[in-house]
Amino acid sequence: MSSIEISTPPPLPVSARAPRTWYFLGSAVIAVLAYAALNLAHMVVIVEAVVRVGDPSMMTQAQLHALVTRGGNVALGAIVACPLVLTVLWAATRIARQSFTEYLALNWPSRDELVHGLAISFAFLVGWLLLSYLTGQPTPRFVIDSYRTAQADGLLWLLVIGFCVAAPIAEEFVVRGMLYRGWSRSFLGPLGTIVLSSALWALIHTQYSWYFVSEIFLLGLIFGQLRRRSGSTWLTVITHGFFNLAVLGYVALRLAYF
Repeated sequence: MSSIEISTPPPLPVSARAPRTWYFLGSAVIAVLAYAALNLAHMVVIVEAVVRVGDPSMMTQAQLHALVTRGGNVALGAIVACPLVLTVLWAATRIARQSFTEYLALNWPSRDELVHGLAISFAFLVGWLLLSYLTGQPTPRFVIDSYRTAQADGLLWLLVIGFCVAAPIAEEFVVRGMLYRGWSRSFLGPLGTIVLSSALWALIHTQYSWYFVSEIFLLGLIFGQLRRRSGSTWLTVITHGFFNLAVLGYVALRLAYF
């Protein structure tokens, strides 16, 4: 008797899950999580500083506020927050099955794009300082106090790292990276994304008056346009860091000579 061989059909190919994009709602949720991570980092730094100083129950409201706005603590909070924010964004891009660098448009800008970005951000700062002088607007107390206390503690180097490196990376990766990528492909489109993301970015800077929140909003429009034209989030990180460095330089001159 001959045996009958029964052939089994080959298994059906399993197609890989296609990459996805976080659109309006998904990008907004990720940005909120990143903002929560940022605030958590600042809170941990402040709690540690309060415990180090002494019994928090014995401190006045003014003493607590002075501790929160102390330059070294603000800078350290930004530095600690940066890797936490990047972890949230990395996890989001992994869930979306996308490359972290590609999704956030971490492309190096050309020399012309870099020169243009630095020039326009510096021109905006000079124009705003002139407008502030003509309208009698004082330099924000938060910036003055951060600089003075960091200088008194010998931590100006930490302030520069926090203000000009860590904070620009974290903020730009979220706003001009994650939010721009998702929102610009939603019903908002690129221009609507630039306006809305700039408004939200300005509003989270609660340490400033409405006058300087308006400045941050306009600066966000500039950064958003640079991101749209260049396709590079690194360009906005660099221009953001340069702008903050120029502000610290202005504060240093103001305190030294005026």
